[in-house]
Amino acid sequence: MSQEWLNIQSFFTDHELLGAINDLSISIKQEAANVHDAERERRAKEARKLLKRFFARLSELESAEGKELLLGVDARFQSLTDAITSARQDGNRYQSVLMKSGAAEALPLLDAKSADTRAQLLDSLAELRRVIEQHQQIDAAAIFEDR
Repeated sequence: MSQEWLNIQSFFTDHELLGAINDLSISIKQEAANVHDAERERRAKEARKLLKRFFARLSELESAEGKELLLGVDARFQSLTDAITSARQDGNRYQSVLMKSGAAEALPLLDAKSADTRAQLLDSLAELRRVIEQHQQIDAAAIFEDR
């Protein structure tokens, strides 16, 4: 598979993750404001499923870091996990549960019920969004630059 195709796949994966982050974040904020939107709630449910899979996969990579080569991890996903790892080391800019403690600790936040844990989830999602947006810019540059 060509590098260009990997960049395109990565771009769409990032796009899907960003959509899930946005759908869930908006739904949580609407719920906190007592706004009920059946479509937004349905989208939030799907977003939670996608983000649970992503956090579980990220947690697996975090726990195996430095121990062994994981099969089935493409270079662009590895690049995203490297970006997240780098962000986790920047404690001045990234301070959410996800960035401080890792995906395994952030995973239960996706089912958060209390206002405090939902705030922690929103912080984690906002920081993850920043990292993914930066990662997606690299893919977009590689895809859309004139050659």
